[in-house]
Amino acid sequence: MSSPRDLPVAGDWFSVTWVTGAVAMLTEPHVDGLLRANLWYVRGRERDLLVDTGNGVAPVRPVLARFTRGRDRDVVAVATHAHIDHVGGLHEFGRRLLHPQEEDAARRISEIAPLWSADWSEEFRTYVADNGLPVPAVLVDALPSPGFDPVTFRIAPVTPTHLVEGGDVIDLGDRRFQVLHLPGHTPGGIGLWDEAAGALFSGDVVYDGELLDGLPESSVEDYVRSMRRLLDLPVAVVYPGHEEPFGRERLREIAREYLRRRAG
Repeated sequence: MSSPRDLPVAGDWFSVTWVTGAVAMLTEPHVDGLLRANLWYVRGRERDLLVDTGNGVAPVRPVLARFTRGRDRDVVAVATHAHIDHVGGLHEFGRRLLHPQEEDAARRISEIAPLWSADWSEEFRTYVADNGLPVPAVLVDALPSPGFDPVTFRIAPVTPTHLVEGGDVIDLGDRRFQVLHLPGHTPGGIGLWDEAAGALFSGDVVYDGELLDGLPESSVEDYVRSMRRLLDLPVAVVYPGHEEPFGRERLREIAREYLRRRAG
């Protein structure tokens, strides 16, 4: 390969897996695992929900239109935090929700080239590698369309239409999600809690993998408080920002192990 622009063009940028009749997991399989986040689509009676929006490499809104047979459904898009792989497609939606402590980062999201690691700081590359996550030069193995350039690609800066904080509720008509403020990975990280279903959409505060708490915007002290809070949550299933869904016992194992290492 002489240039990242010589990569093959992917037929479909997103993969879609229905985990229940109303919940689908979308991923970007051609994005390196470091930035391959889960996007969670939830079908509601009156409106739909998208939890996190990927890297913005290809538009996600047309994919959701397939689920509604082209009908113009009201979609509430929520970013659990303003990292590259969660906020990239947020600008596509008319209703964009974010915690106020993530608002500035979302506005500045276009300052680096997300798919070209040479543009990242040496400190960040070293931190990620030290956590067992190798950083390739280019973070895609295909292109979403002819002429796309991973080196010059930038995520569109975005301003939320609504700011949400802990205790706020997102109502889909037949499902209600309480916003949980779960800082640690980032100051304004949130989860969405469907108490009736026992379902937690956790973003990056917890997933079944190496949790990153040493970023410049991270706080171990906040992470410890968030993990203690999750220990008491009567979860049936966690839909995380990365990796596969898991249940309450695995959540408690992850939280206890984190607290053992970090709570002193």
